[in-house]
Amino acid sequence: MKQLTGFIPIAALPESTAASAKQQLLETIEWLHKEGAATETNLKLLTAIVESILCSEESYTRFLQCGFHAAIEFFDTNSQNWDFEESMSSPHNPRNWDKYKQLQH
Repeated sequence: MKQLTGFIPIAALPESTAASAKQQLLETIEWLHKEGAATETNLKLLTAIVESILCSEESYTRFLQCGFHAAIEFFDTNSQNWDFEESMSSPHNPRNWDKYKQLQH
């Protein structure tokens, strides 16, 4: 799908409620491998993200801010042909996630 349309449909992503966090991470790594994006750099970045969460609350907050920025950009690109109301109310929209709302306050 990515090769045909230039983006990955939301349905291709692992469901956030379908598996444990560990299982989601493993599925994401497998997905990166299938898409040809499991480069050494990308996998080192994933490792750094996981390790940064354990370092300090400041590192974790910076990680969340960076992650939300990327997730919002990815969602906006993938949902550009959606109806506006559908896009804004979607549970896949990072702007609707509780943790994102908490960071904004």
